[in-house]
Amino acid sequence: MSLRRVLLVSALLCATAGILPATQDVTTMTTTVVAGSPSSAEGYTYNNDQLQVTSFGTATSTYAVTSGADNVFIRRNAVNNNQSSVWYTTSGVGTDLSGMHYNDYGQMLKSNNLYGGSDNTFANGTLNTTGNIERIDFTWNSGLTVTNAFAFAVFDRGAVNVHDSFAIAAVTAIDASGNPTAFGALLKVAAGWGATNPLADFNYRFFRYANGDNLTATTDSTATATQGIGGIVITAADLGLTLGQTIYGYALMAQDVTATNSAELLDWTNSTFYPTTTDGNTGGGGIDLAAINGIAFAAVPEPASNAALIAIILLAAWSCRKRKAVSRS
Repeated sequence: MSLRRVLLVSALLCATAGILPATQDVTTMTTTVVAGSPSSAEGYTYNNDQLQVTSFGTATSTYAVTSGADNVFIRRNAVNNNQSSVWYTTSGVGTDLSGMHYNDYGQMLKSNNLYGGSDNTFANGTLNTTGNIERIDFTWNSGLTVTNAFAFAVFDRGAVNVHDSFAIAAVTAIDASGNPTAFGALLKVAAGWGATNPLADFNYRFFRYANGDNLTATTDSTATATQGIGGIVITAADLGLTLGQTIYGYALMAQDVTATNSAELLDWTNSTFYPTTTDGNTGGGGIDLAAINGIAFAAVPEPASNAALIAIILLAAWSCRKRKAVSRS
């Protein structure tokens, strides 16, 4: 192998090695059930079980949970009704529910529990199925170091190939309370992803609330439906991050956000950047997040680094040239 060819191959690997495939669908999930003791809330019996995600797979990689966020912040506008909508999985016994009842919307979202989640998360309006949420921030106080294996994931309740659009950006700086003070590049994910639902269809019940993040007094819990859960992987490359960079989490938004830089992304009260007319359609703000948020994942085993691959190729080239030299002698 000539030195020129070695350098060419090394250059190509520098451009591609260690970069995980972008926005891949989750195709499989490994879960574990943490059993709880039943209790009552809002007229229903909750089994208080937790269906935790421990790992998941895509077409090319397997990812495991590495850590959970320290903080969650729900950013709401002052224009629309101060409402929230959630869903809980039914247990199959009367009106009983499988999971845990949460009193706080943000804590529910980052509970790592597939037995619940949010409904029409970023939809604005006055109907009880909408609300005033513009952005949701999940942050880590000590930060996260971006590696070859690093990834986030978003899980949505919905039908195959009909999962909702959303936008996401990495948090690149925080204040002493964990609030974002800077963002990286904005990534918009169009609706229609999720060719496979790793969690098959299940029955669930809607709960509507009219007091912001407070989930203690539902205004309506009569509606039920059946759907599954799909997931999508967001890699460091998707978010424009570099290896070794320290970040502090991520924020989710509706796809109609018009912000083009960090300062605009921070200003969730400005309707120029965060429209207050976001609809609840599949291509709007209707994403129905499963409560698997604020979690960092890592591919296992970790993809090889550029330096390691180049070292292997150079060693192979050196060995080849040495063998040729010996044969000539």
